Amino acid sequence: MSDPISHKVLVAEDNAVVRKGLTNFLTKWGYIPVEAANGDVAINMLENDQGVRLAILDWNLPGLNGLQICQRLRMRTQMPYVYIIMFSARKSNEEKVLALEGGADDYLIKPCKPSELRARLGVGRRIIETALPVAG
Repeated sequence: MSDPISHKVLVAEDNAVVRKGLTNFLTKWGYIPVEAANGDVAINMLENDQGVRLAILDWNLPGLNGLQICQRLRMRTQMPYVYIIMFSARKSNEEKVLALEGGADDYLIKPCKPSELRARLGVGRRIIETALPVAG
């Protein structure tokens, strides 16, 4: 059985329509979405709620942008790992590489098919659940 901690997903997206669409899909798939409309709120949630272990970050957020959030999270050593999917309209290979080198675990170009997002969240969940201590 999956650990409920890994089911909480931060959706950091400044476009309210896109954010609502993502949260609707997440809820339908059994995740618990937590919303942030800007990067400052997103980093605050990630630093203060250790139950958030999966994050979908828009690159172009007001306040801290998605890449800055990735870099800040990767500097933490005492906090649980957060699996980050950068969700951006930026399409160049250079920008994908920059995001991955900056700390993102995955990169999706907007818009994407819901099935692809669901599959990539599943990968993140498997990784997070592997990192959790085994109860026994």
